[in-house]
Order: sequence, then C-alpha cells, then structure tokens
Amino acid sequence: MSSLADRISVFIILFIYSITIVAGYFFYERKPVSVTVTQKNEPALQHIVLIQFKENITKESLQTIENAAYALTQIPGVNNLTFGQNVSKEGFDRGYTHSLTMAFYTAKERDSIYLPHPIHQEFGAVFAPNVAQFVVYDFWK
Repeated sequence: MSSLADRISVFIILFIYSITIVAGYFFYERKPVSVTVTQKNEPALQHIVLIQFKENITKESLQTIENAAYALTQIPGVNNLTFGQNVSKEGFDRGYTHSLTMAFYTAKERDSIYLPHPIHQEFGAVFAPNVAQFVVYDFWK
C-alpha cells in the first residue's frame, strides 16, 4: 500500500507536468516550416511568357487565347498556371501587356510532355497569329 506522501508526490508531479504542457501549448512560438525546391509539393521550374499582342486584336480573340491558355492545365506536369494583364504603373512594360506563367516540377515535364503536347500545339495555333512579339523566360525556384 502506498503512503499518503507517495500519493501527494505523484499528484504534485502530474500537476507540474500538466501546467508545463498547457503553458507550452499556449506560449510556444510556432514558426512556418520552410519548403525546399527538392520537395515534390512545390513546383521548381518557373515558365514565364511575356506577350505583346498586335494592335488590332479583338476582345473575342483575346478571350479565345485566354481560354486556350487555361486549357494548358490539362497537360500533365503543368502547375499553377495564370494568364493575366499587366497592371504595373511603372511604365517599364515595353509594350508587353499580358503574361502567361506556369510551373513544372522537372525540366522533363516542360521539354518532353508540355512542349510537344497537342494542347500546347493548339494553343500556339491560336496564339501566334495575334502576337506582335513575346519573350519566354524560365528559371529554377
């Protein structure tokens, strides 16, 4: 049979551990976990296309191009695709009014899957006749 002193000692120890756990839960500073580019949940190869459309492009043609751009998301390996209009007030756009950006986990996804894919070829057929010039820029994140 345990003595009263042993029971009190166990109670005090459990009480101190409980206070420590509660204090740690409420006062511990949680910092975000940084993600490295080697992890599969973060695209690493960023693909950017800056676009200068011809001056006579119609709203209908621009909408067709935007729809075709978003169809590129159907291609395996294409991640985080956005198509947007420049809203910068700095005046350094050099006539580039729109951008198309996407990300790939590997260069193989860009080179062997995306570039030769029929959906990308269809996009090019809609895109090219309406474009004065464009710049493609890829970088590793």
